[in-house]
Amino acid sequence: MNKKLLYLLCIAFIIRMAFSTLPSFEYDESAYRSWSARLVELGPSHFYSSQVFTNNPLGGLYMFWSVGLMKNTVLSNLSFFSRNYDFLLKLPASIADIATGFIIYLLIKKVLGENQAILGYLMYVLNPALIFNSSIWGQYDGVSTFFLLLATYVMFIRKNPEIAAAIFTIAWIIKPQAIFFAPALILLIILTQNFKRWVTSAFASLISLIIIYLPFFPSNPILGLINVNKNSAGLFNCTTCFALNFWGIFGNWQNDLQKFIGIPFLAWGIILLLLALIPLLLLKPFTLKFKPQIFYFTSSISMLTFFMLLTRMHERYLFPFFPFLLIASLMLRSKVLLGFYIFMSGLHLLNLYIPYAYYNNLSKVTNLPVNNLMQNFNNLSLISFLGFIFLFIYFLYYVKQIKIS
Repeated sequence: MNKKLLYLLCIAFIIRMAFSTLPSFEYDESAYRSWSARLVELGPSHFYSSQVFTNNPLGGLYMFWSVGLMKNTVLSNLSFFSRNYDFLLKLPASIADIATGFIIYLLIKKVLGENQAILGYLMYVLNPALIFNSSIWGQYDGVSTFFLLLATYVMFIRKNPEIAAAIFTIAWIIKPQAIFFAPALILLIILTQNFKRWVTSAFASLISLIIIYLPFFPSNPILGLINVNKNSAGLFNCTTCFALNFWGIFGNWQNDLQKFIGIPFLAWGIILLLLALIPLLLLKPFTLKFKPQIFYFTSSISMLTFFMLLTRMHERYLFPFFPFLLIASLMLRSKVLLGFYIFMSGLHLLNLYIPYAYYNNLSKVTNLPVNNLMQNFNNLSLISFLGFIFLFIYFLYYVKQIKIS
């Protein structure tokens, strides 16, 4: 590692630590504090309970458990329920964002050289929206995103689909919305590997699931897998949960079990998604669509499509879209895509700020007029959706014209 990159890694870490001192999103962080304490006290096999709210994807619990053990080792006097403990809880996401930036650097350097690689690194680790999510809000979407990009790195650089499948499984266990990336990754494995590697990749994913779930459900990890994800999926039934997407045009937190011509909005979202994925993934020959440059572009649009069309989306679920679009914009030398990355980053920052300020209205960092933003939620959703339509059409036009050797 050269000195310049090491210096930039240190600067990014210092910036993240500084922002981590700001107030967290209290509703989330209070749960993380109690879960961390519960895991240290009871261990993973006794964590889940119908008597206590423990509804969280299992992957994140490993982080809360590890941070709790670290606290007891080096800061035993610090209370789990102190807001100062939030600083430690934010560490994994901040480190993961910097690590993701490093992978971006490696991928870009291999194709475009040092200067463009540094640019890609900086545009990711200094993205205000991503800093807000990880270092202020206290969410850990960045950890799942790191594993998604790592799986891609393993596929293209190491040529190992089994390890890539296992790494993707980790990402999905941490944040179930990592499933947005699954269609592109599955097609990549199908198109670049033989049938035997398809089977071994699926087996690697299954074994990873069992190993990770086993400490929490030692008697029946498969049943535990089903119950955890079933409970998480049924926790909210909103058309949009503060996400600026298609459903936000019609209002925030509407019931997605309402029907339109006899079909629930929930089902309409799935129908719209499937209709959009057909031209997105199948229109052009796969040999073109899944060259590395186009794969990153395709993956980013696929994830954006999930976010824009499905119901029950939260504002944070757009996070994994950004590194893939950034890589695509640099590898394809596209000013249009780079401009869209900047535009969506700004809009996403605003989207994160709205619920953060709405629920943290006593914090000093929420002085912007959140009430006015809430009143214009429909209009902001329309702008976001129109941006998606533009990028979707641009993608279809681009892959029709491009020729990659």
